[in-house]
Amino acid sequence: MVRLVFTADNHLSKYYSRMTFDQLARRRERLREAWRRTVDYALESGAHFYLHGGDLFDTPTPRNADLVAVLSQLKRLREAGVQVYMIGGNHDVPRSRTEGVTPQRIYDEGGQARLFHRVTRVEWEVHEVDGLRLAIGGLPSDPRLERDDDPLADIEDLEPPPGVDRAVLMLHYAIEGFLLDNVNEPVIPKASIAALRGIDLLLVGHVHERKTTTIGPVQVAFSGPTERMSFGELGVKTGFVEALISRDGVKVRHHDIAPQPMRRDELRTTNLPTDEPTDALKDFIVARSSQDQLYQLRLVGPLSLDTYRRLDWAAVRALGVDANFYFDLDRDKVYLSQGDQVEVAGGGERISARAEIEAVAVALLAQTEDEDERDLLREARDVALLRYRGEG
Repeated sequence: MVRLVFTADNHLSKYYSRMTFDQLARRRERLREAWRRTVDYALESGAHFYLHGGDLFDTPTPRNADLVAVLSQLKRLREAGVQVYMIGGNHDVPRSRTEGVTPQRIYDEGGQARLFHRVTRVEWEVHEVDGLRLAIGGLPSDPRLERDDDPLADIEDLEPPPGVDRAVLMLHYAIEGFLLDNVNEPVIPKASIAALRGIDLLLVGHVHERKTTTIGPVQVAFSGPTERMSFGELGVKTGFVEALISRDGVKVRHHDIAPQPMRRDELRTTNLPTDEPTDALKDFIVARSSQDQLYQLRLVGPLSLDTYRRLDWAAVRALGVDANFYFDLDRDKVYLSQGDQVEVAGGGERISARAEIEAVAVALLAQTEDEDERDLLREARDVALLRYRGEG
């Protein structure tokens, strides 16, 4: 029996624009730790092969700290006699040949892993384990493909070499029915997978949802990510795949990796008291915060201009940041209540960054009757709006 571990979509070196330098460093360490768990299991379980289905990195130019961290783990696998195979994903494959090669190439050159890098032909490696001849192949993401292209069309050597007992193929693409409709990327039709011959197990990266299914004669397994990447993935289960392959068949199971705690709450602005809205908002946040948690609070609904002016947004943000690993206050769905709207260019009442500039200016203008000061305030408002629009 052959045992293999498959993972994908670890997104090491991911950048979060709103995190502090310290938060970003700690978050990246959490991403590395989640990925290391897959290596630990491969070694503990006595796996013969360790397969990676792309997006090991979030960028074609990862940080040195992540490159070195991966190298140390691949050395552990090599020293234990575990064969490593990799493909690139849509995040870590450069968009063009002039931008260089996928960073996994350095591990191929150094002998720590075998990278399947051809995008128009499946490369196969054949191994014999306990009398079972197993073919392992990979097809990385091709950045040149358009939305309506079938990634398996015109691919050479899709069929494994003759004389093998079992064959496993790695891909990094969306598959019909397993991604949101109308995505702007190439999607493999189910018919193309059902038409595959000689392939027993298709291991798929790219789709951040773990799942096992059968399409025609082919068993298909999505590993899912090893960590949730954003608040939009709150319901995603994180982990990796283990496959047991024998002459009798292929058995696949998923293993969990506990993600960093993540929470999103939605609070109606109509539930905030008008007299002490800042204290009420702080109490709401404190009751739901945790030092190891990524927390997003969405405010939804109308606010009177008076309540808006009473809210100490800076103090609310500071409290959220202090009480959580990371805090995001989402006000995109907050708007001024009827009668207190602030007109913005092009119409609209939502308190966007531009509307906030207008709201602050209105409040300050209302507090002074000095025309010279009012002129300065208007000038400051106009300069701020120009810079917001990128015109100043």
